[in-house]
Amino acid sequence: MAITYLTNLFLSFKLGESLSCNLAYLTLLGAIVILSFIIKYFFKCFLMKFLSSVIKHTKTVWDDAFIENGVPERIALMIPAVVIYYCVGLLFPVKSSGIISFIHLICLIYIIIICVLILNSVLNSVDQIYNSFEIASHTPIKSFLQMFKVIIVLVAIIIIFSVLMQKSPWTLLKALGALTAVAMLVFKDSILGLVASIQLSAQRMVRKGDWITMPKFDADGDVIDISLTTVKVQNFDKTIISLPTYALVSNSFQNWRGMTDAGGRRIKRSINLDMNSFKFLNENDIERLKKFQYLEEYLNNKTNEIKAHNATLKIDTEKFVINGRKLTNIGTFRYYIREYLKHNKNIRDNMTFIVRQLQPTEKGLPIQIYVFTNGTNWVNYESIQADIFDHILTAVKEFDLSIYQDPTGLDLRKALVIR
Repeated sequence: MAITYLTNLFLSFKLGESLSCNLAYLTLLGAIVILSFIIKYFFKCFLMKFLSSVIKHTKTVWDDAFIENGVPERIALMIPAVVIYYCVGLLFPVKSSGIISFIHLICLIYIIIICVLILNSVLNSVDQIYNSFEIASHTPIKSFLQMFKVIIVLVAIIIIFSVLMQKSPWTLLKALGALTAVAMLVFKDSILGLVASIQLSAQRMVRKGDWITMPKFDADGDVIDISLTTVKVQNFDKTIISLPTYALVSNSFQNWRGMTDAGGRRIKRSINLDMNSFKFLNENDIERLKKFQYLEEYLNNKTNEIKAHNATLKIDTEKFVINGRKLTNIGTFRYYIREYLKHNKNIRDNMTFIVRQLQPTEKGLPIQIYVFTNGTNWVNYESIQADIFDHILTAVKEFDLSIYQDPTGLDLRKALVIR
């Protein structure tokens, strides 16, 4: 046998019998290790390159994912341990069963660790392949895959301990039953994250790409990643906030996906009019306002309607202006805003469309615009909103109305000068 030949060879150099025997074992083991790495090198340099070139020319995507995540490379890492495991049993003599068992033990532990790495790469590949489909944006599986990784690591640890202790894994599992409470405490975040991930996916509460707002955590931006324990949100200032996954279930948050899906973004803004500027319109006012776009037909119809109403009830509006019905500058202005918005191509007419008065306050009478733009892009939305209020705030003066604002230092100086 090889071990006998090597022992005799070292004895010929007049070395001691014990030393010659040990050197023979080390030399044979070294030769086996070198052989295993030569086989691994051949696999990696020739078979791997051939496999990669074949995969690159295929039309499928999944095989590229396995290459990118290093599945073949990690399989190659197992070759040395497999070669050593079998060669040691074949080349070492039976009387060396203790050494063989020790080497087999090391090889088995190494193989288990490599198997964990291979399965980890496979799960990463599955996630990459799944993300290439449209359904991935609605139902991400990254958190589930991470849970599988945790389970795989736990199973590997139990198997390694069973190999070291020469006992069945089931025996260890029974012994670990008493440590369940400790395990639940250690993996609390993972367990809560798994439950939360299931709820988020099943109810489609949030998905990658959603804009969410969560003031409690200063989160206001797009979801860029959902994992087992964290959800990453990139705020609009480009900062990234990591939220606990279960926080999205246990706390309230606002998801703007409905706005994006609807294709319209809401404008909800008010202007405060000074109530001292409100008045009834006289004939001159009406004739002047008829020249404004959108108002001529309205004023003609409204004037005829009011005259017919007052005539029917025999109301004399000449003596007292408040008798009967009269057109007002505030009502006409409100109609003008509504018509102006209806003719604005950037405003949707198939969604909620309101121009209304709110409760008067010490700040004046709020006129609120509640409409939706025809797009959801933030920059365009702000531009559309600014253009609308630029026009409205400027047009107020044409109706003999004024915007309410608190007095400034300049107002006070003007009042003193007038006095």
